[in-house]
Amino acid sequence: MELMALILIVLLAINPEIGLYAMAFFLPIIDWNFSYYNLEIPFIDLLSLAVVTVFLFRQAYLFLFNRENFKISWPLFFSFSFFFATAVISSLFSDNVSLSLWYVVRWILFFYLIYLVLPYNLIKDKRILKNILIWFAISSVVVAVSGVISLYSQDWQNDFVRIKPLGIAGVYPTGDNQNLLAEVLIAGIFFALALKYWFQTERQKRLINLLIIFLSIILIGTFSRAAWIALAIQILIYFSYKKELFRKALLPAFLVILLLTPIYYYMFRLQSQYSIGVSSTENRLLLTQISWRAFTDKPWFGQGSGNFVSLVADNIRFRAKYGDPIDSHGVWQKILAENGLAGVLTFALFSFNIFYLFYKALKHRSNEFDLLLPLVIGSLGIYLFEFFNTSYYKGKLWLPIAVTLSAINLARNKKLYAEKN
Repeated sequence: MELMALILIVLLAINPEIGLYAMAFFLPIIDWNFSYYNLEIPFIDLLSLAVVTVFLFRQAYLFLFNRENFKISWPLFFSFSFFFATAVISSLFSDNVSLSLWYVVRWILFFYLIYLVLPYNLIKDKRILKNILIWFAISSVVVAVSGVISLYSQDWQNDFVRIKPLGIAGVYPTGDNQNLLAEVLIAGIFFALALKYWFQTERQKRLINLLIIFLSIILIGTFSRAAWIALAIQILIYFSYKKELFRKALLPAFLVILLLTPIYYYMFRLQSQYSIGVSSTENRLLLTQISWRAFTDKPWFGQGSGNFVSLVADNIRFRAKYGDPIDSHGVWQKILAENGLAGVLTFALFSFNIFYLFYKALKHRSNEFDLLLPLVIGSLGIYLFEFFNTSYYKGKLWLPIAVTLSAINLARNKKLYAEKN
């Protein structure tokens, strides 16, 4: 099995463009891990590493023998550099400097180079952009269908039934938590909507609408609080820009809200009566307390990158109540503890630059507006989702953002407007 996976990785990496589509499709596969001595790497990261290796070899060839075609763009380089430098400095104040520095390279530098720089340089025209959105949509459908199948293996009499990742022979390639499934769909819904920019016949639009409805129903069925909050904000932002559609959708939306009333009651019971909901809330509150105490102990540069799990492990109350330590459920919670005030400010600057570019892209209703709006909203949704989840340094967050930045870059350079098909 692992040998076949490695062969697949090599084949996909030979052509970086095809490798990029594979990255979009396999992005949810975060829990199929390969081990080499003490190093463990997920399938998606290994695939992405292979793609970037081939890309760098090609760039090296161009630099040596065809320099006029050599070009590497570094999106958000300066704002990221400030955050990266802060993470390195905070690691130098860590109790375990070497492990903390390795965390900075393995997770922080890795997400920037692999999931921002690589796709930004590979998405060179509208064809590649269109194809990667199609593969995002296909991946979302596969994940959604697997969530539906998971219902057949759940105990409907004794458990709280919800859409969950599907296990295969005890292995959960996409993870074993409903949030890991929901964070795929929160971007996938609006990336599918962006395909209407190219697919504009009535039949194609109906198919995309049905796909969006299906993905939305599955997302709601995960009963993920973070997903519900993010989706609600996404819808509000979308209709704030599309007021003419809001008026048309007002009555259907009211009917949908009415029909979903039992779902709201089910969600209320989950959060207030079932131990799973109450325990989850208490768990996150305790993690926030741990984060705050760590911050007050070292407010400027924090406890060192990658040390949040150790902080939780040292908390007797958490270990007694919840068992094994876990990572932070929220990017700001983590940065506050690990990188202190300097980390919060530099990551805020990095984030501000991203969303300022998004804002500028939507400020003027250009010919690409109907493409850029759903892409921006999809990226905003997954960013908001990571206020409550653990994929803040993974491709699930940064690849969608890179795709959106690439689309903005193509629109700015008039590489989309010339023709849509």
